[in-house]
Amino acid sequence: MNQESERTVLAAEIMTESVITVPRNATVQEVAQLMLTNRIGSIVVTDENGDFAGMITERMMLPTQVMVPFMRGETLRLLGKEVGSIDNIEETMDEVRMIEVSQVMNAGAPVATKETAISKVAELMVDQEVHHVCVLDGRKPVGIISRHDLMRIFFE
Repeated sequence: MNQESERTVLAAEIMTESVITVPRNATVQEVAQLMLTNRIGSIVVTDENGDFAGMITERMMLPTQVMVPFMRGETLRLLGKEVGSIDNIEETMDEVRMIEVSQVMNAGAPVATKETAISKVAELMVDQEVHHVCVLDGRKPVGIISRHDLMRIFFE
């Protein structure tokens, strides 16, 4: 093996440096608008010091089908609210628009540092079933890595 093939690619080499962040008191509506305007699938949530507090993703904003405990049926849930059927989705959307992201964000979202190997980033994404990993310098968000970034590095 030559030395070039043994080199480890680091998070800093593939991360997108322009991280869009919102404060914990931003609303779901504001976050959704930022995602749509910027054509991105995740937003980093920060605390009052600008430190990483969590993430909210487009997948979190889409209804999911869940089993209802002690019943023999499924229902749709959107950001923790029961939708019931798809016919009720607009009513539920009206209810969740003004929820603060601190109530629905993933505070335990996986993070990396600039020195994290991309193999570890890929492992985090697979193990935690996420599509984005925030890159931190200390507790400050400095980058974001998506599955598309990994795919680009793996197949280019």
